[in-house]
Amino acid sequence: ASAAIKRYVEQGNALNATALDAIGRRYVCLLNSTELQAIHPPSLRLASLDPSACSQETKNILYQKAKEAFSDQHHLPAYYELILPYLGGAPAVDLKALSKDDVNMNISTFLTLRKESLV
Repeated sequence: ASAAIKRYVEQGNALNATALDAIGRRYVCLLNSTELQAIHPPSLRLASLDPSACSQETKNILYQKAKEAFSDQHHLPAYYELILPYLGGAPAVDLKALSKDDVNMNISTFLTLRKESLV
């Protein structure tokens, strides 16, 4: 799967919503940093990814992409639900901002947060 994804990207194909849906939750962790950087942030609005089992580097990159994808909604109550799958890559400053929005975070989500962001 990793070789197929690499070849797809090397041929100049974009990692848009259709490609991300094909990669899906199962293979998202196989993407390297170059492939992750190739993701067009608005594509995350239409794709359903779960980076919770991925490396911290992958979570960090996907969080930044998701933050950009949903930036126009950060003042809406639904923002937390949209960004939730990507919170494992959130820096401390963003977690502080969320805490001011009085979100209810369950313990399983809390446990996926970056330790250095919590400290």
